[in-house]
Amino acid sequence: MVETASGSRQKLLESTIELMSSRGFEAMGIHSILEASGVSKSNFYYHFKSKEDLCLAALDAMAEHFFAQYLDPILGDAGMSPRKRFEKLFRVMHEQMESGCCKKGCPFVNLASETSDFLPAFRERIDAFFERYRKKLAACYADGVECGEFRADVSPDQAALMLLAAINGTVVLTKVERNPQLIKDGARTILTLFATK
Repeated sequence: MVETASGSRQKLLESTIELMSSRGFEAMGIHSILEASGVSKSNFYYHFKSKEDLCLAALDAMAEHFFAQYLDPILGDAGMSPRKRFEKLFRVMHEQMESGCCKKGCPFVNLASETSDFLPAFRERIDAFFERYRKKLAACYADGVECGEFRADVSPDQAALMLLAAINGTVVLTKVERNPQLIKDGARTILTLFATK
């Protein structure tokens, strides 16, 4: 069977996302990517100049998937109150961690720890992802302030930064302790702190 250009590129991206999420950047070689994807070496170099080039494209694909499939539909759902939107976001995170047996965590957090000191292009992509994420959280919090659900004495930007740190810290602890209940507990605590009295 002949590989189509778009088909082989997609296989490379999907395999790289899976390997980066489970192994990280350094432990993942081109050979393991080719083996996992079933794509030939010549097709690899047809689409990408290097492993770094492929991984940057995979980061872009992961970010777009995350926003299009999860964050935008949840946080942008005007049919739910802002608090309910945050609760749903935490619930989805809990379900994903539980279904993955708490083994993967957030690939952006994992890669930030692993690559940001020696791969500037990765740091820039990851920084852009978290900035976009933070703005979505801030917009939802601002909606909550406007409708009286969340405290007005905490700015949306401060709340978003705190939420982002809490989400990612909780995901790391959940992975280490293999306990998805931490996500539920963390969500309940932070939403109580934000609630109007």
